[in-house]
Amino acid sequence: MNVKLCQGFLFGALTLAANIAAAGAILSPTAVVGNTMGTASGGGSTTNLINQTGLSSGFVSGVTDFASYIASNPTHASLNPSNAWAGAPGPVLGDLDFDLGNVYSLGSFAFWSQSNTNAINSFTLFSAFDASFSGAVDLGTFSASVLNPITVQVFSAPSTAQFVRLRVNSNHGGNNVNIGEVAFDVSAAVPSPGPLALMGLGIAGIGYWRRKQI
Repeated sequence: MNVKLCQGFLFGALTLAANIAAAGAILSPTAVVGNTMGTASGGGSTTNLINQTGLSSGFVSGVTDFASYIASNPTHASLNPSNAWAGAPGPVLGDLDFDLGNVYSLGSFAFWSQSNTNAINSFTLFSAFDASFSGAVDLGTFSASVLNPITVQVFSAPSTAQFVRLRVNSNHGGNNVNIGEVAFDVSAAVPSPGPLALMGLGIAGIGYWRRKQI
């Protein structure tokens, strides 16, 4: 095998792994992997939080520039079961866990909540590398507003993680918690240690093979 070709391939793989998302891109989570608040009867689905239903304009996840998209002031239609999620009545407060699909450098968290008292008030964000949130990092507690029309709200939450937990501490006095959509500002995907280690071993192996040929 041509050594330079192999080295070039490995370098390209490293570069690709480290730049899966464009710098400053808006990213939708790939899945909602935890929900301790339940879902109200007729309360839609947590899938609606990550599929852009109800947004006034869409974006290409991991590609569209976050700042430019937010600056266009995208709104969310009135929440209903086809485009949003509503937690169990009570209100039941608790956690929603999001899988971003890869390890990313995070800049901000954005969401569209509700135009009435079911909107999120206080919430806390946590980040982690695993779905069990072992060693989770507390990114801070924030306050959100009731906005009508339903406009995006953005909160700075720098971290490096694959999983993010949204802990709802309170709403504005309504019977449950309503959210239309969530998204993240990401600057890069960080390759996991496993693939990097394998690539490093491959490069070391090439160096050893070359020395053996001399």
